[in-house]
Amino acid sequence: MEFIGKIVIYIIMFCAFLGAISSLRKDENLLGLEFVKGIESIGTIFLSVGGVMASIPILTKLITSIISPLYQMVGADSAMAATTFLAVDMGGYQLADVLSDTRESWIMAMVAGYMAGATIVFTIPVALRILKKEDHKFLAYGVLAGFVSIPIGVLVSSLSMVITNPLIRDVVSTSSSLNYQLQLSIVVMIRNLLPLLVVCAIIVVGLIKVPNTMIQGFQMFGNMFNAIMRMIFVICVIEHFTSIFSNICIWLDIPWLLDPMIADTSNINRALENAGYIGIMLCGTFPMMYLIKKYFIKHIIKVGDAFGLSDKLMVGLIGCCANVLASLVLVEDLDDEDKVIVLAFSVCGSFLLGDHLAFTTNYQPSLVMYIILGKLVAGICAIIIAKKAIIPIMKKEIM
Repeated sequence: MEFIGKIVIYIIMFCAFLGAISSLRKDENLLGLEFVKGIESIGTIFLSVGGVMASIPILTKLITSIISPLYQMVGADSAMAATTFLAVDMGGYQLADVLSDTRESWIMAMVAGYMAGATIVFTIPVALRILKKEDHKFLAYGVLAGFVSIPIGVLVSSLSMVITNPLIRDVVSTSSSLNYQLQLSIVVMIRNLLPLLVVCAIIVVGLIKVPNTMIQGFQMFGNMFNAIMRMIFVICVIEHFTSIFSNICIWLDIPWLLDPMIADTSNINRALENAGYIGIMLCGTFPMMYLIKKYFIKHIIKVGDAFGLSDKLMVGLIGCCANVLASLVLVEDLDDEDKVIVLAFSVCGSFLLGDHLAFTTNYQPSLVMYIILGKLVAGICAIIIAKKAIIPIMKKEIM
């Protein structure tokens, strides 16, 4: 699988080269625009991850004192607590590194964060802002199907690692060697999955019993989280240039608890570098997705026809693989059933060939195919669950 991952990286880099060449043309070349969009995403990503990564010392204290004990009661690693609620590329990866007892649990937490954390802290709050209010109920049904599939995705990725024992980087780095061989056992895998199963079950039951309350709860959580992280971001910007807040803390004899957002002598890989690494990978990923949609969409639609999926839905699913925002803006054009399906897929399948692929290729290139496999299988399972179980329930309630 490591070899396949390297092939994927070279394909992305080739697409980056094509995008750069295309961007030099005077006319508005779409391939070139995708290249530029990838680079321009650095600012957006930095705004999203800056506050989270800066607040890792605070989040570490909160999770270790409140959530971790609950996870440890069933033998799970504290790292799983971090990425159940926090996206990998929004600081969850670094926080899980700090909290993990073993490298095996750290990597399992990484897998979980690509699905659970990304959905809770990003997809749901963003979807609630983009989707029309009348579509919020379809979001609830879709997320319901998607959350049922999360443990499946984590299980698939983890089980494949149990079988193959891949080499990984044992530190948070984009350049260190692959110097640690995973020895993930079935027992550790099951223990780490238990609290994730419980959290997903609670969310599923909540969405079934009190969907409106759950949706409002997600919206409040998302808005509050974004507001707090935005304020931490600007505080860190001011602190970087003036040191005013740390000086106040010294004067008051209290500790300054926020990490810098820009590399320093103690850590050369902070929030700005994290955003930059993702952006320079997206400058190849976005052109790659453009080429896939341009030259392979007819074949993809044929595959959809074979499984009873509409053309518009297939376009939405492909867009979701690059970035969940691409599918959210298409939701209003879909029929009710397709809305549920694409939103179900987005829980595990979003960013499959976008941000999450970019992050993995930068930090753990040997795990690219494991992540793709788990997210894809979980996404497909979410579609099946939505079609076979959730949509029939929805139809009964509507009738």
